[in-house]
Amino acid sequence: MNKIFLVFKFLFDKQIPLKEKWWIIIPLIYILSPVDLIPMPILGFSVLDDLLMFVYLMSIVSEKTKKYYGNEKNPKENLKEKDIIENVEYEIDDDEDLK
Repeated sequence: MNKIFLVFKFLFDKQIPLKEKWWIIIPLIYILSPVDLIPMPILGFSVLDDLLMFVYLMSIVSEKTKKYYGNEKNPKENLKEKDIIENVEYEIDDDEDLK
């Protein structure tokens, strides 16, 4: 259910370029369309290509959403090493002139 929400969030996000969205739109159209690469009369194998496309779609969704939204389950993984500042000494001055 969470991945479905992420797909909609990803597709309607105006900050993400359309060329990135096509990687999700095209497999989604293929799964929903009645046209298959493997025709239905071949012993029910037409479901197999839809299943493979669905697995591919889920892997792309995971990859693309992690790229743009980070890992929502573990936010610490979103931080890059260059963005972390450690061992900094600081001092807070209470200036009464700022009031």
